[in-house]
Amino acid sequence: MTDADAVDPDELALEEPTAEPRVLITPTGVVVPIVADLTDAYSVLTPCGNRAQVVWGTPIAQADIVLDPGHGGAVETGAVGPNGLTEKELNLDLAKRTARILEGRGVTVVLTRTADYRVPLSTRAEIANVLEVEALISIHHNAPNANTSPTPGTEVFIQNGSDESARLGGLLQEEIVEALDQFDITWSVSTGPGAIVVLNDSGDDAYGMIRRPEMPAVLAELGYLSNPFEAELFATDRYREVAAEALADAIERWLTTDDPGSGFRDEPRIFTPSGGTGGTDGCVDPDLG
Repeated sequence: MTDADAVDPDELALEEPTAEPRVLITPTGVVVPIVADLTDAYSVLTPCGNRAQVVWGTPIAQADIVLDPGHGGAVETGAVGPNGLTEKELNLDLAKRTARILEGRGVTVVLTRTADYRVPLSTRAEIANVLEVEALISIHHNAPNANTSPTPGTEVFIQNGSDESARLGGLLQEEIVEALDQFDITWSVSTGPGAIVVLNDSGDDAYGMIRRPEMPAVLAELGYLSNPFEAELFATDRYREVAAEALADAIERWLTTDDPGSGFRDEPRIFTPSGGTGGTDGCVDPDLG
């Protein structure tokens, strides 16, 4: 993955964002950061990083957690399973299920993406940053196939030097692996699954959804969509129910306990993402209503 700034920070500084509300859910359900509350409209930052005015919607002043369904839109499908299941579809469904569970437990949640449209990494992070949430969890499924394993090859990427990101990642690793281990299939696994710090060649956090948020953030790769056995499982309601419950349980434990989590890798992985995803090139904004 690569990412690019959607808006020049100096340009954003021309207007001081309002303290309340901080994001808007537009009439079409798109979540956008509010730049300014005008007399008869909201000035917002669109998913593609443009300025727009929206007359009405649902303003959001606060949230506990941001869930980030990875990928989205015609170009950024993410991984595609042998059965045709796309990662963007799977991530979004899982995020919505997890949000419903958390909301039922009294945890307020905002999603960075609510339908099949593209959202650059910069805008995803900005939604979490303006809301000043407790944590951001980016939901993904992996590719390509690695080694076979009798146990899930879940990986959770954590922020370098953040104890709370590490604790959240360890709890997610713990809950997801325990929950998925009930499924008797052949899993894919990398050489080093677990809760992992991933650094680029410059020594920074490699992934934009780890590096950009100003709060504890993690990126969870629950399994390998490229594995035909896992792809078949991921298409089922049962998997999605179990996985959403595991995500919600880990997040709730992080919010309400001091549990340390487990599954940590001792050494960071060195990896510099490449490719054309994550930035604003060719981005087309969805209808904001």
